[in-house]
Amino acid sequence: MKLTRLLFVILISTALFFACAPQLDSPVAESPMPSPSPTPEWELPGWTLVWQDEFDGPEIDRAKWTFDIGGHGWGNNEWQAYTERPENVRIEDGALVIEAREEQFVRRNYTSARMKTQGLHAWTYGRIEARMKLPYGNGIWPAFWMLGANIQQTPWPASGEIDIMEYIGRDANRVYGTVHGPGYSGGGGVGHFINMPAGTLNEEFHVYAVEWEENEIRWYVDDEQFFKVTPETLPGRWVYDHPFFILINLAVGGNWPGYPDESTVFPQFLLVDYVRVYQRPDGATGSVGGGPVHVGDIFLEADESDGEWRAAVIVTVHDAEGNPVEGVTVTGGWVGLTNRGESTAKTDAQGVVRLLSFPVERSGEITFCVTNLSGPNATYDKPANIRNCAKLEK
Repeated sequence: MKLTRLLFVILISTALFFACAPQLDSPVAESPMPSPSPTPEWELPGWTLVWQDEFDGPEIDRAKWTFDIGGHGWGNNEWQAYTERPENVRIEDGALVIEAREEQFVRRNYTSARMKTQGLHAWTYGRIEARMKLPYGNGIWPAFWMLGANIQQTPWPASGEIDIMEYIGRDANRVYGTVHGPGYSGGGGVGHFINMPAGTLNEEFHVYAVEWEENEIRWYVDDEQFFKVTPETLPGRWVYDHPFFILINLAVGGNWPGYPDESTVFPQFLLVDYVRVYQRPDGATGSVGGGPVHVGDIFLEADESDGEWRAAVIVTVHDAEGNPVEGVTVTGGWVGLTNRGESTAKTDAQGVVRLLSFPVERSGEITFCVTNLSGPNATYDKPANIRNCAKLEK
């Protein structure tokens, strides 16, 4: 069976990663069936759909999603180990199922899953929404959220965080929306909540969304707005002007939600009918398949056009399919014989930038290295580079 082969590969990979992952003999639990009502159509007046996952295939689309793996608390003293096993995350009856289980796994007593579009797709501005049915119980913490795609270069919270929907089991009828940035992170995040009729969050599907524009973010549940932020309402810098990627996870325990107790039932299920990203027609960027970018080619040549000797670096930026990408900001630095010169520029229609060093008089070796690529809906996929440095001798 296809699922059996997939399970075998995932279990072997997990064992190699953790070196001592225990063998599991518990079966995949039968999750609650999604709502029988048909999935709403994705047309939305005033918006252009630029990316979606309807979870209608047999398996999770690895061109859209990747996973966080491990059980080190994730900065919140959480109790679960995240895995990518089908016991914890799978497609079932047209919905994504994230299952939190009470079981021993790599020195943790609970397992679950956290999936993300990091390195694959990211967006600047738009309506980001998901239709979900939430789990319940003390210590249960599902979230649908976004992080700045520059987080590896600009550590959190300066990279920014947008929590589209968070739910904690002790607040059974309430969902939260929050932003975290420099000067207002963690417990100081700026947010608000909406109270829903008793039982509806766990028994019914609801649409959770933000509408994110240049200087405003608005939060919605089933198209009812319950919160918004602008630069003027924040106690620190507005850092929501660059690409963000999506995360969906189900945590067990943590500093904010508290921890499971004798009343908490396992397994718990977060069901996701779909995730969709819309942008305004005049701002749609067609991010599908164009999220990750990398250095496709880089070389140095001599430039003596103005009577002085300079080094010129030519960098070509490609997308995941190998096509040149326009409008990506290339940033780098000079080392060796000179460490001065042009260090940043945007790619042209052919995906190319050309940067010049300052004039060089002595002989020796010059190197230019690309340190970052950035731009609307662009995330830097450094491992995909053919190389990111080039050398030239004068």
